[in-house]
Amino acid sequence: MMEVTTETEEVPKQQTAALKGPANKPSVRPGAKKKRKKKFVSSMNMWIRRIHLFSGLFMLPWVLLYGFTALLFNHPTVTIDSQTQINNFALNEKLPAASTLAQLAVLSAQEKLESVDGAETIEYINPASAVYTRKAFGTMENAMTNLSLVLDLNSGSGYLRQRAKKPEVEAIPTDTPQTLKSGLSVTIEKDPIEQFRQAVRSLLDDHEFNPEDMTVRTFPTVEFDALVDGRRQRVRFSYTPSRGRPSRTDSEGNPAGDETGGPKKEYAGKLDIVGNNPRDLSLRSYLLRLHMAHGYPVQKNHRWFWAIAVDLMFASMVFWGLSGVVMWWQIKRTRRIGLLLLIGSALVATWLAIGMHWELVHG
Repeated sequence: MMEVTTETEEVPKQQTAALKGPANKPSVRPGAKKKRKKKFVSSMNMWIRRIHLFSGLFMLPWVLLYGFTALLFNHPTVTIDSQTQINNFALNEKLPAASTLAQLAVLSAQEKLESVDGAETIEYINPASAVYTRKAFGTMENAMTNLSLVLDLNSGSGYLRQRAKKPEVEAIPTDTPQTLKSGLSVTIEKDPIEQFRQAVRSLLDDHEFNPEDMTVRTFPTVEFDALVDGRRQRVRFSYTPSRGRPSRTDSEGNPAGDETGGPKKEYAGKLDIVGNNPRDLSLRSYLLRLHMAHGYPVQKNHRWFWAIAVDLMFASMVFWGLSGVVMWWQIKRTRRIGLLLLIGSALVATWLAIGMHWELVHG
């Protein structure tokens, strides 16, 4: 009995060994696939942390710029311009009360609505609820100063923003020869805006619009290379939109004719050397305009590279936020408080977005 049992047990073992054989031996050891996956995840986490770090360093100048200039937008009295003075004040004089204006408006509405069948009725019920929703703003100037007045009519508090004017350049007499350095007034015989209208006529006709009704708000300047006193310079021609004026007379004192036999017209513009007539731009104005600079210009100049930097900042900020979420989730002890902050931030952002939409639409 013992021998039979031994033979019976050995047969399955031999068959099992034959079935396994060298050809059917698994090529991957158990756990190797799991190790490769763990290594890949670890490598990805390392790259996320590195890019998160370096994108934060890349964004630093732009974050500081946008943050500081946003402060200037939000607080107009914060100034870094030595030529600007801020004077705060509080008026004791009697200001036009919001409740008085509301009452007068309601009385007028009641008189008009009474004569209309089926119209609404209105009644002034709570004078204390009347309030001005914005501050009053006014500007004025004299030969020396530009003055801005901002006043809260609810409280009587406000401020004066006073900025010294740049001395005006004396107008060049017409009989004095002008130069390119100071800007040379020139005239041309063709109106580029009219040519522009004719070029888009068929396009606008397809949409049932007349190009003559189009107001051209911006017409680009033309820059080109020229030899000025034998020196290569970049010259700019700025066209002044106008309806045209009769040209100068010919040698016999008669208006020079055009192709149709009528008097020719001249169109004004200005020709100057690029960089010779800089704008009066204070540091505050420069920072605010830098904050609002956007879009890709036609030329690949500094503005073009600035637009690239803005796009890179957008991509970096989006990645920075998303990678921060990934890094937060990897630290288990911070998940609970981080989740509360994330939910709270989302709720506040949603509330503000909906509220600001209402204010911008109905405010």
